[in-house]
Amino acid sequence: MAQKKKSSKKKNSTLFAAACVLLGLLVILIIFLVKKDQIFTNLKETAFFDRVFGSTPTAIEKHEPAEPKKTATIPLKNDEITIQIETEEPKTASKVEETEKAAEQVASAPSKDLTTDNEKETSKTETPKKEEKPKTEKPAATGTTELQLCFVNIDGDGAVVRQVIKRKVPKSDSPLTTAINLLLQGPDTTKSAERNCMSLIPAGTKLLSAKVQGGVAYLNFNEAFEINTYGVEGYIHQLEQIVFTATAFSTVNSVQFLIEGEKRDYLGSEGVLIASPLSRGSF
Repeated sequence: MAQKKKSSKKKNSTLFAAACVLLGLLVILIIFLVKKDQIFTNLKETAFFDRVFGSTPTAIEKHEPAEPKKTATIPLKNDEITIQIETEEPKTASKVEETEKAAEQVASAPSKDLTTDNEKETSKTETPKKEEKPKTEKPAATGTTELQLCFVNIDGDGAVVRQVIKRKVPKSDSPLTTAINLLLQGPDTTKSAERNCMSLIPAGTKLLSAKVQGGVAYLNFNEAFEINTYGVEGYIHQLEQIVFTATAFSTVNSVQFLIEGEKRDYLGSEGVLIASPLSRGSF
């Protein structure tokens, strides 16, 4: 039994030694394969086999060292760090010639007409436009004109009486609108003829539109026209002022009052009738 154990131990030690030797040879072979080019180059350059054996093997004699890859260096600030970048090998002469030939063929090829079919049809059908004559604007009205404005006055008995004054103003294309707007502004107290005049038209009244049709002036006012603090008498005189001012024009016989573009039956809470046009005979 003791001999068998000894013999088995020897076999195990022998196998282990053989495995170690085999592993070492394998490592040497791997290193040789990795460094083969460098080893062959060194043996060739140092003429190791010529010195030791008198001749160099053919494989080592014909061995050509691999060309190192070209690198480009990019200097950074103060040359502190240099980064090496692998660059591609320059194109061979044949590739350069092929590229140049291809470029020449493209340049010599006839250029395509980039004009679209629609553009061609448009160019065929287009005709020179006739020169448009410049529009002539109507010359602005010049000079002055005299308008009649109707205000009111308080006589010695305290009664409200009508007072029509005349005012010279520059001419305009819409004298009726000009006259009504001047009436809404009130009397000009700097003029002696208007110094004692007053207006009973509510403050804030604005003329929104004006037109004359068939002898009737359609005057459109804002909602402020409906509020008169002087009661019924105030409503009557505000209508009277506007009617006498508008009918001073020969083309106007009566006035149809509109509030915010609508015809109303009555003016204010006092119920002054304005459903139909009012003339001077209405007062």
